[in-house]
Amino acid sequence: MLDDRIKTPKILEQLYLNLYKLANKIFFIILIIAVIFLYIHTDKFITLKDITDKENFTTKLKAKQKGRKYLDQCLEEKNIKNQNFEISEKPKITMIIPVYNTGEFLKKVVRSIQNQNMKDIEIILANDFSNDNGLTLGILEKLKEEDPRIVVINNKKNMGILYSRSISVLQAKGEYITCLDHDDFIFDEDVFDTSYKSAKNGDFDIISFMYVTSKDYYCKAKEFELSEHYVPHNHIVYQPELSFYTLFINEEFTYFDYTIWAKIYKNSIYKKAVEALTYERYSMFVTTHEDIIGIFVLCNVANSYKFIRKIGVYHKEYQDSTSHSTPYDKLLHYFIIFADFVFDLSKNQFKKYAAIYLDNRVELSNEENNKNLLKVINKIMTCEYIDKKYKEKIKNKFGKIMANN
Repeated sequence: MLDDRIKTPKILEQLYLNLYKLANKIFFIILIIAVIFLYIHTDKFITLKDITDKENFTTKLKAKQKGRKYLDQCLEEKNIKNQNFEISEKPKITMIIPVYNTGEFLKKVVRSIQNQNMKDIEIILANDFSNDNGLTLGILEKLKEEDPRIVVINNKKNMGILYSRSISVLQAKGEYITCLDHDDFIFDEDVFDTSYKSAKNGDFDIISFMYVTSKDYYCKAKEFELSEHYVPHNHIVYQPELSFYTLFINEEFTYFDYTIWAKIYKNSIYKKAVEALTYERYSMFVTTHEDIIGIFVLCNVANSYKFIRKIGVYHKEYQDSTSHSTPYDKLLHYFIIFADFVFDLSKNQFKKYAAIYLDNRVELSNEENNKNLLKVINKIMTCEYIDKKYKEKIKNKFGKIMANN
């Protein structure tokens, strides 16, 4: 009996020891699985406090590499054959793409939308009177037949990107609206899902994410330029801080995160912005600075903004843009009209933007431009919310045209 009593504790001790070893093995297995999972899912790009430069670089590179693989799939038109698309009466997101003479390449761009994890979407392709012998129009019709979620709008004449986006917004059914240029790509499979969830059931009017740029679709992941210089320090902002898009430095202005793509907007807010801009205005701008116009109006009708550290768009960079190739007289007309509607639409504390804009960008030009310029000057000079120093700058620069009035 005594021997049995001695043996029993030893058996229990051995049993506890074996269980302890087993528990340790299970713990280490779970730890290894967790590390692998985190390694695979670093594309969410969440910035941690006190993260080292090396860790930050590694995190960004992994996100770029994941986006590089997704971009390759879209360029090669993969992962599309076996998908069944179903139209939704109340889609979560509407994607709007103005299209002009894009041809076959449009298919590759659309693939980056169709390959999204989120399928409850609407795709509006606004054909801005393409004149490539029906090539683009034919591609649009084929895409529409392939995917019932696609809506095609055909302009009766070339009206420009701002107009094409605006009329598409008025037709959009999605809870949120986003935009893409016809030669850009969504950069990861979960961009729609991530940005939509970040909106938290409509708590935010604008959700903004990051983007990469390059001049070559097939460049290496590490060569993608990341849009960090446009990232705001404040991740969540409300009016009046929302107009951080206009940044003033030493009494001069510069642009800050002015892209209208790489964001999603609440449907009601975007429609409100289009209505505020009015048909007469958004049909005036054909060639230049459509993003700046659109985002400025959106900022002045929105009430909340949230930034998420997620790479969402690949943007193709070009050396020769339409703004560089547009005749100076047309640019002056644009600058004057832009200052006019900025003054009319902006909240009182931001009306100085119109005066600073004219002072920096506009010179005396032809008689028609000067006639429109005088209208804007008169608004500025009679506005009680614009400081005297800004009015004095306008007087000094445009005194001649004012004296002749």
